[in-house]
Amino acid sequence: MKKAKTWSTITLAMIPICLAINYVGAQIAIALKLPMYLDVIGSIMMGAICGPIPGVVLGALSSAINSLSEPTAIAYIPVTVACGLVAGLLGKAGFMKQLWKSLIAGFLLAVAAVAISSPITAFLYGGISGTGNDVIVLGLQAAGMGLLPATLIATLITEFFDKLLSCWVVFFVVKALSDRQLSKFPLGYIYMRTVDEEED
Repeated sequence: MKKAKTWSTITLAMIPICLAINYVGAQIAIALKLPMYLDVIGSIMMGAICGPIPGVVLGALSSAINSLSEPTAIAYIPVTVACGLVAGLLGKAGFMKQLWKSLIAGFLLAVAAVAISSPITAFLYGGISGTGNDVIVLGLQAAGMGLLPATLIATLITEFFDKLLSCWVVFFVVKALSDRQLSKFPLGYIYMRTVDEEED
């Protein structure tokens, strides 16, 4: 089976769609003060079906655009870039094909995000990210915990649920696509049902 080119027309067409998904998700999380971010669903989608490089590009563009309404987002470019990269690598490895594997993917994405975002949140913004995560950070600090440990723990909790939910959304969206639609994406062949049948 011939694979679609990485920067095919469909990949380019996915950029504004995935950017919109990230932007809307982030705005919902901020407006409702949810204990999660919802700002990388589009990046995970891009990485999972188009590959690591498109995922990286989408992640960088997403943070840049979100910074127009939320200036602090610009500092998190390394986080969204890492999420796009890891999602692309996990997609190539087949981690978004099955629901239970998407749980592992969510955990791995959360670990990557926590490792990069926690120091940024703690040292640049004093542990305040502008989401419901702040309540957890402040609560842990009130209990006597230091800023960085409190930020790490709070971020790990929120990032895990955030990335798990994001991966599940992507899983179900990809699952809903037909083989004909999937064949147009660079990594679409990985998710095609006919491939699974041939392997069986």
